[in-house]
Amino acid sequence: MNLSLYLDSGTWVHLLDGRTKVVCLLMLFVLALIFSDPSYLLGLTVLVLFLIIRARALANLRKMWILLVLLFVYSTVLWPFFVQGQTTLAVLGNFVITMEGVAHGVGMGLRLDVFLMSGILLLSTTAIEDFAQALHQLGLPRSVGFALSLAFRWVPTLLGSVTTIVQAQRARGLDLASATILGKIRRYPPLVVPLIGHTLRQTNLLAMALESKGVGPGRGHRRAVGTKMHWRDYVTLMGMGVVLAFGIWLRMNGYGTLPSVG
Repeated sequence: MNLSLYLDSGTWVHLLDGRTKVVCLLMLFVLALIFSDPSYLLGLTVLVLFLIIRARALANLRKMWILLVLLFVYSTVLWPFFVQGQTTLAVLGNFVITMEGVAHGVGMGLRLDVFLMSGILLLSTTAIEDFAQALHQLGLPRSVGFALSLAFRWVPTLLGSVTTIVQAQRARGLDLASATILGKIRRYPPLVVPLIGHTLRQTNLLAMALESKGVGPGRGHRRAVGTKMHWRDYVTLMGMGVVLAFGIWLRMNGYGTLPSVG
């Protein structure tokens, strides 16, 4: 079962160098962090959504829509209980819900969605090998890129194993639907035990495969051929740099923040 998010659509976003996409991802993160006003973060959300549409990655966004909604709803509901303002909307016991608190919650929800959508955009347009190579060319140790690429491959493999185990146990008569919460908890050991055994077996096979290829601490590696950046990469970096500089200028001049929030 392949749960990788990479979509080989051949769009202009796919054609960008891996370093360009990683740097642009960091710029989007910085933009999301420097603003707290929902209107500014909404504009950033629209920008990321536009990039996802241009990259033809809406299929992956649909897979994560429930997570996007939950992050936004939880943030909008919970933050007003911890952030106070001046315009009272409601009083719930000892808690005072203010307009500023709700606005802050909406902004934090949009910020989390920007983070998630930006990550979906990167994983939808960048192969794992290109991502690891980009990190190495940016100056990170090759072991770090290898560890991250291995994690991106390992998690989908485990999720696929979970699906296979659930289907196999259901074929043997295990019913996870028609039971109370406690009943469902009692029925999960038949899923957890095979998953642990499968994980240990796959980990052992992975270790043997890495040892057979000479991977280990203190061992040298052949230098891989690096990728080259083209004019589209420089244009994209310049464009994102201008957007980031404009966002920083707005923030330094008092725009993009919520007043009277404590």
